[in-house]
Order: sequence, then C-alpha cells, then structure tokens
Amino acid sequence: MSRLFVTLALVGLLFGAAVVAQGRMMPIREASVLVPKGSIYYKTIGTGQPILIIHGGPGMDHRYLYPHLVDLARDHRLIFYDQRGTGASQCKLTDKTVNIEQFVRDIDAVRRHLGLNRINILGHSWGGLLGVHYTVRHPLNVRSLMLINSSGLTGESQKEFFDNLDKMRSEEEKEEIKAIDKDPAYIAGDLDLYKRRSELQIKPYFFDLEKLPKLAYEVSPLTVKNNEQVRTWIWRQLLQYDLRPQASRIRAPTFILHSDHDVIPVSVAEETSETIPRSTLVVMKDNGHYSFVEQNKEFLEEVRKFLKTVRGP
Repeated sequence: MSRLFVTLALVGLLFGAAVVAQGRMMPIREASVLVPKGSIYYKTIGTGQPILIIHGGPGMDHRYLYPHLVDLARDHRLIFYDQRGTGASQCKLTDKTVNIEQFVRDIDAVRRHLGLNRINILGHSWGGLLGVHYTVRHPLNVRSLMLINSSGLTGESQKEFFDNLDKMRSEEEKEEIKAIDKDPAYIAGDLDLYKRRSELQIKPYFFDLEKLPKLAYEVSPLTVKNNEQVRTWIWRQLLQYDLRPQASRIRAPTFILHSDHDVIPVSVAEETSETIPRSTLVVMKDNGHYSFVEQNKEFLEEVRKFLKTVRGP
C-alpha cells in the first residue's frame, strides 16, 4: 500500500466527534441535505463567521483538506462538504446531475439549510473555480472569496495546466497511469489501484516530495467508485469557457493564494487577480499545489491575515 494514503493516527483523531482547541472541546456536527437526485453531506466545526470550504478534484472529497484547515475553527465556523457523487454525498450519476450548474445549486442548498445569509468561501484548486462560479451567480451571498492554488478563469488556463503536468511526469509514470485507467479493476473501484494512481497523479503537485506523505487521509469508497466519472464530466465543461467577464464584476473582497512551484502557473493567478477588482494576491515561495500541506503554519497565517480585513455582517 502506498505510504501517501496510509491513514495517520492524527487524522483518525480529527475525524472524531469533537476536536480540542485552545483548551476547549469543539463539537463536530455531521448531516446531509436532500438535493435533486441525491444528498449532500456536510460537517461543521467551530463558531464565528462561517467559512464554506470547497474541495478540489473534480472527483475528490473534503477529507484531504480537513486535517490541514481545521485549526481555522478556533476563529471561525468551518463548513466542509462533499461534492455530489464523492465522499458521503450520494447521487445518481448522469451528465444531467453532475455538472457545474448543479454543483453551484448544491452549495446554495447547504447554505440555505444552515440558515446562513452570507458566507466566506475558501476553495482549493478546482474548488476555487467552483467558488468563483458560485460568487458570480449569488454575489449577495458571499462575504469574501478565498482562492487557494485555484484553477484559472479560462479553458486556455486548463490546457496550460495539463501541459505542465505532462512535462513533469516521466514516461514510465505516464504509461503506468494509462495502464491503470484501462484496468477493469480500477474502473470497478479497486482501492489499491486508486491509491497508486493518486500517488502518481499527485507527485508533480509537490515542491518538497518529503512532505508528500503528510497528505495522508482515509479514502471514501464512494470517491474511489465515482472519481473517474465525476472528473470526466466536469472536465468536459472546463476546457472551453471564459469566466473573466463575470468575474470582473465580483465585488466581494478576494484573497488569491498561489505557489511559485504550483503545477498551475503563477501567471494564471496573476490573471485572476487582475480580473477581480477587490483582490489581493500572495505567492508563497518554495511551495507546490498543496500549499496548506507543505507550509501549513505560513498558510494559516496568510488566511487569518486576510480574514481580519474583511468587514461587514
């Protein structure tokens, strides 16, 4: 079994019924919201201004983010959720139910279910782009927007990302990924093959490969089963689009955090910052796509610094 996905004892503790921070017990609430053709799982922890956390992928779930962001619950109410078809969010998978429009509706279903008027949004990778999609459709619901190593605002930026990935993998790694993709056991949801493919997939995303095992987390069986299909349907929508005209009208304070060794080029983050009027760009040095894993302390400091500048109800 790959050491990347060995479940750490710390991670197991964090997924318990409560977390201890600053000498007090913070209960975790877990539930699901009924949505068309399925249900959306969420968990909340902490008190204060709410931050809805949108995971990347497409086809992943919230578990890889949770251990690295949970410290923010000392100051805020964190809302983690699984996008439909992954984690613990059940969904009938078709191209009619797995698409960006439906993903945006799911976010709003969670917000309304929790009785929240305005939310801070923190999105990682594809989750950042999904956060932009939500914000341009529901601007009055967003207090602030945080884009962490986020995908770009155009289909061209996605092609740039794929080109970078291709250059950063060895021919042997590419061939192994292709072989796994065709393996009937992988298509049927084999856990070991999923873990091996994920290790190969994620390797270029790290600047310091010694920190790669820190991404360890317990994989959801539903994520293993549906990852390929969810990813395929969403990526089809991400190759030809231009969200810049809509994003230029965003008025929510926006924090863009990127890394100098991210597989998504810094130029993509710079274009996003130039497009969104009230945005601030921070580029972390000697860091990769999982900035909150490689430099967790510095990452949390930057996020907290931004949140202190956000005013209003």
